[in-house]
Amino acid sequence: MKPNFRSRPRSRVLALLLCAGALAAPPLLAAEGSQGSPGSASRSATAPAAQGALARDARASQIIGRDVRDPSGAKLGRIEDLIVNLGSGRLQYAVLSFGGVLGVGDKLFAYPVNAFRTSADNDDLVLTVDRNQLNAAPGFDKARWPGLDTDSYWRDVERYHGAGQRAAAGAASTRLMRMSQLIDKDVNDRQGADAGEIEDVVVNMAQQRVHYVVLDFDKKWSPDDKMLALPLSALSAPAKADGDLVLNVPREQLDMKRGFDEDRWPDLNDPTYRRDVGGWLDHFPPTSRAQEQGR
Repeated sequence: MKPNFRSRPRSRVLALLLCAGALAAPPLLAAEGSQGSPGSASRSATAPAAQGALARDARASQIIGRDVRDPSGAKLGRIEDLIVNLGSGRLQYAVLSFGGVLGVGDKLFAYPVNAFRTSADNDDLVLTVDRNQLNAAPGFDKARWPGLDTDSYWRDVERYHGAGQRAAAGAASTRLMRMSQLIDKDVNDRQGADAGEIEDVVVNMAQQRVHYVVLDFDKKWSPDDKMLALPLSALSAPAKADGDLVLNVPREQLDMKRGFDEDRWPDLNDPTYRRDVGGWLDHFPPTSRAQEQGR
């Protein structure tokens, strides 16, 4: 059963991404880093970059909870969460549970997103895992998640899968966050008033990046209750992980005519929609106004 991230009763598909603070808060998205090569532990599991479901845009909420299979088609485990680097917008890791099938009990393991491929005949996510390697891989108890900024666990993961995992973020600041904790994050305007919340995040696993977030605006911003795609650069992260996001775009710059109803999501991979949303996102600078003013 997939996790339900909603705290208030609303009939929606599972949801996902981000967090904020004040105008001086660090920016959420810097220039997108180059992609590094996977470490030796996952090299054999890496498939061609553009393959099947991985090459298509997808809602992060529909990736969390998805089954993962081994190359023979047998169920291996499932994705419990995604880890995003807020400094670069890069999808850093997928956190997996193996359900005890490999003798690892209730431990969770972080694998680079580029370690996954899809099966030849369908869109199943496939991961090649060697039992001996898994026994040596850094894992953690599912009831005791490691800290995401300073915990030594993530340094162990980097060493195990290859130093390129963090180096791939380039010069951008590294701030890891669980995708499930970003879903439903409140978003405030620059004056601290409510603007809405993050409904979901659209990601591309082949490109290992967040494409855009979908913001569900409050009634005062969108009387018709529309949701709108925005780039990460339109938001600033909070000083503390439990803080709210800050929207760094004036209301008059938001074209609500481009919005859509929560129960009528567009086909994310329709060529016409991709061109339309791509053109809309291009209207935003790669850095937010708060970034331009300095941290």
